[in-house]
Amino acid sequence: MGLAVDFLSFGAHPDDAEIGTGAFLLKMKSRGYRTGMVSLTEGDMGAGTRKLRKREAEEAAKLLEVDAFEMLDLGDTRLEDNFKNRKQVAFLIRKYRPKIVLAPHYAVEPGRGRGHADHIAAGHLVTHAANFAHLEKFPAGGRPHAVQKVLYYFLTPFERPSFIVAVDEELPRAVEAIKAHSSQFGRPGYRSIPGRVQTLARYFGLLIGCTYGQAFYSQEVFRIDDPFLFFQRPEEGEE
Repeated sequence: MGLAVDFLSFGAHPDDAEIGTGAFLLKMKSRGYRTGMVSLTEGDMGAGTRKLRKREAEEAAKLLEVDAFEMLDLGDTRLEDNFKNRKQVAFLIRKYRPKIVLAPHYAVEPGRGRGHADHIAAGHLVTHAANFAHLEKFPAGGRPHAVQKVLYYFLTPFERPSFIVAVDEELPRAVEAIKAHSSQFGRPGYRSIPGRVQTLARYFGLLIGCTYGQAFYSQEVFRIDDPFLFFQRPEEGEE
């Protein structure tokens, strides 16, 4: 049980989970939850060596204070939602037993950025692996485990999120974790990425009345027992 986490965030490459969920993971950590990150590939098609990318990812994981970090080698630009990969991801879900899993949004148009083929494949792969991880006969090793929710990140201003989490205090620290991937974001043409993350967070923050927000999509409808309490704005200083 020592390995168990409450939130486990999957990214297709080193830096994905940091960009899409880093501030959120910091906030959940500050509230006493256990967190983890998994990179499904070594990012070997990006700049830098595999060894360098792993070292940067480990540094980012430390900055985000996660309780668990794993890096798989399922093939940068070659990531597929297939049976073999589903078993590997399901094994990690059984190993860390998260209540909530986070993954890149799968229903996006292909292209550069969040429409990278690996991001789309990761969304499908993690979703199916999370579903199969609870089946006793699924041959992934470990004890079956049922995830309570799968939440998706990498939303744009053109999409309506299911909810937005206020991350005013955490976003600047998450940006530092993104900058730890200096082989990617320290080179010409990519230095603006951390600033773009901050700008997008400002947009989502405006929608909920705070400075920074991180947005998520859920396939499911949420149950609310007391709408009055749910829709109350926190008093100044309570958030």
